[in-house]
Amino acid sequence: MERLKAEQIPTVGLDFMNHDHAEATQQINMLDQLIQQSLAGDTDSQKKIEPLLINMYEHSEAHFAREEAEMVRVNFPAYGCHSDEHRRVLAELTQVLQQWQQSSDLQQLANYLDKTLCSWLINHISTMDSVTAMFIGRIDQSAA
Repeated sequence: MERLKAEQIPTVGLDFMNHDHAEATQQINMLDQLIQQSLAGDTDSQKKIEPLLINMYEHSEAHFAREEAEMVRVNFPAYGCHSDEHRRVLAELTQVLQQWQQSSDLQQLANYLDKTLCSWLINHISTMDSVTAMFIGRIDQSAA
C-alpha cells in the first residue's frame, strides 16, 4: 500500500517541479515500505533505509536548487521566505539521517514520516510551490 498516492500531490504550473515532486513521492513510499518491512523483521530492508535517506536528501537539495535558480531568474518577491523553508527542511532531513545513523529507531523514523514529512510536502506544494510556479509562468509568458 502506498503511503502517498499521486492524486494527493498537487500539481503546479512547471513540469520540472511536478516531476521532482513525483520522484519525492516515490521516495517517501519506498521509505514507508522499507520501514514496514523492517518492523516485520526484514533486516535486508532495514539496511536499505540509510542509503534511501541520503538519496532523499540529495534529491531535495537538487530540487530546491532548481526552484531557487528559477526564483532568482525571475526576481521572485518571496524568494527569501521560500528559500528559508528549503534550508529548514534540509537541516531537518540532516537531523533525521543523523538520528537514524545513531539509533536505527524505526518507530521514530515512522513518526517523522507520518507526522511531519508527508503533510509538509503536500502543504509546501499547495502553498509556496504553487505560488512560485504561477509567478514564474506569468513572467515567462509576458516575456514571450
